[in-house]
Amino acid sequence: MDSESAYALLSLSALAFFYLATQTSLGGRSQRQLDEATMLPFADDEPVARRMEHATGRSSTGCSCPGRCDGSCAGRIEIEA
Repeated sequence: MDSESAYALLSLSALAFFYLATQTSLGGRSQRQLDEATMLPFADDEPVARRMEHATGRSSTGCSCPGRCDGSCAGRIEIEA
């Protein structure tokens, strides 16, 4: 096996490891939890949060209900940092 073949095999192995690690990490989460988690970075910056709420139709407070959420939603899930 020459060095190019070894490099290609190592690269494919690293790619497969990254894919499997990502799937293992995110596989146990529901789509709703992932959607809520994607909006959390915008919760601290109010103008950006409002723009994101307007653009996506989702609340930036970690709730999947549309628009601004007051925390009284039945489906609200607390995500710990």
